[in-house]
Amino acid sequence: MAEQKKIDDTKRKIRSEARQNRDSLTQSQIHRWSEEICEILQAQPFFQAAETVYFYYPLGSEANLLPLAQQALDLGKRTAFPRVDGNEMAFYQVSSLQAFAEGAFHVMEPVGDSMMDSAAALVFVPGLVFDSQGNRMGYGKGYYDRYFARYPGCRKVGVCYGMQKIPQVPCGKFDIPMDMVVTECGRTFCPRE
Repeated sequence: MAEQKKIDDTKRKIRSEARQNRDSLTQSQIHRWSEEICEILQAQPFFQAAETVYFYYPLGSEANLLPLAQQALDLGKRTAFPRVDGNEMAFYQVSSLQAFAEGAFHVMEPVGDSMMDSAAALVFVPGLVFDSQGNRMGYGKGYYDRYFARYPGCRKVGVCYGMQKIPQVPCGKFDIPMDMVVTECGRTFCPRE
């Protein structure tokens, strides 16, 4: 019990610092680095070959992948975004980047009713910090971890700025690592157990 409290306190401190650091970025930095991340992802064979791609709608200073989502739509890929319902998250297919409304936690969510359940989707995952082992720390609600526990075959690609990488993310038994982390500096393939 004391060990879990220590991990929770450490996570709380890291989350707070990471959010402050990311929110201190200028709009110019966010725009430039997001463009660079999109270019790196678009060039990857796994993106080009993917038939189904799950994105996230950027919140605040998160890396913006909406231009890449538009490319995915233009290429005819099945493109989806997350929507939260209670303690669960599901992905819903979109045919346009205009079909969104503000949902849980002030995040824009797809308004359609075409829920996706592709067990082999390419999933771009936001987070506050990542490490080179693929460990991720989000906002603490566990939506992505629960989703990946249900769909372990998804290709999980963490997306962040280089300044969001830290030496080691504290992990609990329910935290699911990424297969890869991509920043404006390039990509990191994460070792699998």
